[in-house]
Amino acid sequence: MYRKLFCSLLAVLLLGGAAQADEGMWLIQHLEKIYPQLRHRGVKLPLHEIYNERDGGVAAAVVAVDGGMGTGSMISEEGLMITNHHVAYSDICALSTVECNYLEQGFWARSREEEIPIAGKTVQFLRRVVDVTAEADSLIRHLKSCGKWGMMSMRRVVSTIEKKYAPTTDCEVACMPMWHGRKTFLYYYDVYKDVRLVAAPPRNIAAFGGDYDNWSWPQHKGDFTIYRVYASKEGRPAEYSRENVPLRPRRVLQISSRGVRDNDCALVIGYPGRTKRYASSYAIAEKEHVTNPIVVENRHERMEIIRRHMERDPEVRVKYSDAFFSLSNFADYAKWENICLHRFGVADLRRAEEREVQMWVEEDTARRAQYGQVLSTLRRSYDLRREAQTHLNYFRETWLGPSAPILVANRINSHLLKLQRTHRSVMSPDDEDSRDLCRSCPKLEKNYDAATELDLMKRMVRNFATHVPRKMWGKGFEELYDAAGGNVELMMEQAFAASFCSSAERYKEYLSRERSIDEVLQDPLVKLAASVQTVRFTGAVMACEKRSAGCDLHVCERDYGHMLYDYREAHGIAQYPNANSTMRLSYGRVRDLHPSDGVWKASRSTAEGFAQKWNPSQYEWEMSDRMRGLVADEDWGRWGEKGRLYVNFITDNDITGGNSGSPVLNGRGELIGLAFDGNRESMAGDVWFHPELSRTVCVDIRYVMWVIEKYADAGYLISEMQLR
Repeated sequence: MYRKLFCSLLAVLLLGGAAQADEGMWLIQHLEKIYPQLRHRGVKLPLHEIYNERDGGVAAAVVAVDGGMGTGSMISEEGLMITNHHVAYSDICALSTVECNYLEQGFWARSREEEIPIAGKTVQFLRRVVDVTAEADSLIRHLKSCGKWGMMSMRRVVSTIEKKYAPTTDCEVACMPMWHGRKTFLYYYDVYKDVRLVAAPPRNIAAFGGDYDNWSWPQHKGDFTIYRVYASKEGRPAEYSRENVPLRPRRVLQISSRGVRDNDCALVIGYPGRTKRYASSYAIAEKEHVTNPIVVENRHERMEIIRRHMERDPEVRVKYSDAFFSLSNFADYAKWENICLHRFGVADLRRAEEREVQMWVEEDTARRAQYGQVLSTLRRSYDLRREAQTHLNYFRETWLGPSAPILVANRINSHLLKLQRTHRSVMSPDDEDSRDLCRSCPKLEKNYDAATELDLMKRMVRNFATHVPRKMWGKGFEELYDAAGGNVELMMEQAFAASFCSSAERYKEYLSRERSIDEVLQDPLVKLAASVQTVRFTGAVMACEKRSAGCDLHVCERDYGHMLYDYREAHGIAQYPNANSTMRLSYGRVRDLHPSDGVWKASRSTAEGFAQKWNPSQYEWEMSDRMRGLVADEDWGRWGEKGRLYVNFITDNDITGGNSGSPVLNGRGELIGLAFDGNRESMAGDVWFHPELSRTVCVDIRYVMWVIEKYADAGYLISEMQLR
């Protein structure tokens, strides 16, 4: 259960905490402790080639994309960076139109001049890590002594440390607590902001199988995209400029053309986003029985509506592909997570451990005083808040996110509240605070289709009214509901037709003139937004928690995390900190999969799967004539192996969201693939890692090279790379 796969490159904290030493020397000391285990797994890289203080080792070639939304790696001396296609999905969708659809056609820059700058895109390199635990602990003690410790207090500690050290460096700094604050580290990053799209395969290569294959095995996806990172002439981060030059990175990954075999060593370095592996049995049970069923129900309904509209109109497909992809990814995750939580009895496993922990606590007076009531308090809190948490989750899934017009109305209402707090009664396009709000509304201008939004709004608001009691609606919602005779669909049709928040043209025209706040509040969608208040739902949950615990549940969960940490440390159980978008190293091997009784799946998929899955009448299984011809010719060139082209493979590494695009390295530190997915049997991974069934799905780097060279005729990109 506590298999050590998710170790921190920068803390190897799973061996009992970081030793105090100058700068980052403690990191080297801890890497030395686990290095024999890495060697045993097949790692042939010298220790200093994994990480070192001078040039960073292979870790220096690994970058966080958009602050950790994904991971990338540097593959040329001229700044080429490779990541997953689905990490780049939003960029590609934003650039696509019906006339020039990069999502469907792919994109290949044939020169530096054709590379497309991506506004807001960032790539960050880790440069340095410092242990600031003592400083953080001092701030924590001060806040507690003043009676000011609560839910947001750790953010105050983090902010204080960041503000202290930011002026001392030209890097950007991020202070990150581990194990609920048991240890705290300060990370220094170079953040490059001139990032340009270079190459992206078409959707039917990058996402072959679509959401049908999502979280499954075997897959046949060419899930990659290439960017180029630019810097100032001095090699430093800079905003976009035509004067910038391709970055010369400190380290570049070499690409292996050898491929993989069963039991080969696999290292994954990346920036996993969030895990909750210190979650209590009560938190896990709430996720299984309250949160996930609501997520699955409502997101799949939204997907059905969007899919229907995308199938009727190619323009709607361009507008909503990104939204549909995000919905599909998370809805399927929640569905399979629940299946795994139930199948593996994860809450029961945690309960068994909690019984052992409680016995250990009771054996010592000091531990009993510190932790004796933690588990009983958690139980009462989760029991009492169940109903309120159910209402909160329906509010989130049916009200906060599904409909652009309601989000726009919420934005208007928030602005009106701001004006009222300053005792103003008028909203004017000439007012400085209102000017940007009045000028435009992006949510109604790009990727917006009125018919789709109306259908989404009617279905989701109906779900809201069905599952959330009337006492939580607010006066405005009740008035409009009663006026429509209790017919939610009719209520939303009328509100949509009458509101200035449902059309970009009406929005701009309405706000082009001075309006009183009272007048704006009579708009039906603004009236609904003003009525259904976030604080009503979050406040109900917090009231339940405080009634049982006398404190915020987040504080109690942190105490639980500390208790679990102390217990495992006392018993010599190796443990890693939760993922938090800092760099991590996972080590494993290429393995086949036995997901259930009588079922065996090989560790590699081949190009033969394309012909077997191809279905020209189904969008997710389409193949272009060019791709079909190339596959039929079986011209694999230097990327084939004994007459076959391998497409994807699986390993038993431990990854999570944020690892998408992470380089998969062999024992010599060479690039053999990119991690892009997990398997359905690993979907409990947010709270628990299955040591036998969890798999990381990777695109074989040789298939990536084949697509670049044979399909796209873009061998000029490969000429920049270092092949082994």
